[in-house]
Amino acid sequence: MTNAALPSRIATGLAACALLATATVAQAQSSPERGVFVTQIGDAPRAEITQRNADSLARVVQDGANNQVDLTQEGGAPHRAQIVQDGDDNTANAVQDGEGSTDLALAQEGNGNNAILLQREQSAIGETSATILQRGNGNSIILAQDGNDNQALLTQEGDNNLMTAGQIDSGNRLEWNQIGDGLADLQIVQTGGSTIQVTQSNSGATFAPPPSGPGG
Repeated sequence: MTNAALPSRIATGLAACALLATATVAQAQSSPERGVFVTQIGDAPRAEITQRNADSLARVVQDGANNQVDLTQEGGAPHRAQIVQDGDDNTANAVQDGEGSTDLALAQEGNGNNAILLQREQSAIGETSATILQRGNGNSIILAQDGNDNQALLTQEGDNNLMTAGQIDSGNRLEWNQIGDGLADLQIVQTGGSTIQVTQSNSGATFAPPPSGPGG
């Protein structure tokens, strides 16, 4: 299914990703939540985070240069990760694996924009959720979700735009949005119950006027 306009739920998801860009370490420390909070600015940052419970929350903000995050969350607790990468080479590798709901929000703004993500939920009642926004330049997403209630909102705006999504087990919901420049061939796998919505819109497309009638 292809739509020219973004549904309201997608716009809401994009707004949530945009809010992540305002996160700071001070804000994280003022919260009663426990977890890992990282802010890196400029040049060659690299954040590697491994968590086994302790509330399994990670917030990472990287601003500029050769950004890379390698995130692993495993164990029985719910897993939550919020990652913002703004500018330059931008790579995010994330694995969320365990019992308890998993939630990932990722925003990459400009330049390399590469994300490889695995979410695996072993609980019969947990939810698996991913909201991913890539805006401008390389834009590549590989997402695999394995659980009983998989939800993904994937959006790429501008430039090369490659995307692959796989959802295994029941209750699968996927919204796939690509706007402008390269539009990937659909690479989607869903097993079990599934709902899918696909939007691909190339803003650079042009259309010839209709042929004129006789004597026109």
